[in-house]
Amino acid sequence: LGSSLKSWLVFVCSPLALVRALGSMSAEDPLAVINDHIRRHGDVPSAAAKGGPEWLALESNPAVFNAFGAHIGVPAGWEFVDVLGLDEALLDLVPQPVAALILLFPCTRGIYDARRAQDKELLVGRGVVEESLFFLRQVADFGNACGTIGCLHALSNSLHILNMVEGAALVNFVHAQSGATPEERGEALLTADALKAPSDAAAVDAAAQTVCPARDGRPLDHHFVAFVQTPGGRLVELDGTKRCPIDHGPTSPENFLSDAASVVLRQFVAAEPDLHGFAVMALARTEGDGAG
Repeated sequence: LGSSLKSWLVFVCSPLALVRALGSMSAEDPLAVINDHIRRHGDVPSAAAKGGPEWLALESNPAVFNAFGAHIGVPAGWEFVDVLGLDEALLDLVPQPVAALILLFPCTRGIYDARRAQDKELLVGRGVVEESLFFLRQVADFGNACGTIGCLHALSNSLHILNMVEGAALVNFVHAQSGATPEERGEALLTADALKAPSDAAAVDAAAQTVCPARDGRPLDHHFVAFVQTPGGRLVELDGTKRCPIDHGPTSPENFLSDAASVVLRQFVAAEPDLHGFAVMALARTEGDGAG
């Protein structure tokens, strides 16, 4: 597993040459490789050799994500909320402004085909992000913890909007890993107790509506991805199992939610239009100046 994934997701500013150097996608999508690794080795907590057991899975539930966020620095007044649908009328129900979006999607043949097509576009430079973002690689040792990584991608790339205080657990981690590669950040996160403890606590919080999967449980066949608005006004997708962050075009604070919803419909739902395994949450301002 290590050798098959080590060539992935080393992201730096002006990354096109590096993206091309990584070569074409291997026979298996890295997401599929990780899922298979969990399936084959889930009863062997490989993370233990690096300082602790695998991370517990976060349920796609705003209360669970908020419990995690509150302990790592998300300021009062910002919360994850459910997005009940992606049509205009339901998007209008989401409080504004919105800093980030988190999507849970099913891992299906149609989704994997869409990811492979997108990867080919990246190799010729289409969709490659030019801004420097905080991007980390999902390593197999995390187990079923892609929700935590999606949450961290959403929050760490929204610091310019959230105004987190210095000394917050997430701010400390971002600063400490600012010069690291995505793979180094993923490895560092694996044993970052200041983030792991609140993540695991949120996973078993009373707000959870489903039983938390065991550390050695079956693969969940779903995956989380984050969408953020960059300081430069771009709509960017962050998925720790992809080659690099994906630039989906210009956006603005007023249009971010609708722009991100359009990407979800076009890039994800369209790949599996007959499935209902998608869920969306928004990180929104629910109290204080500007909330509405």
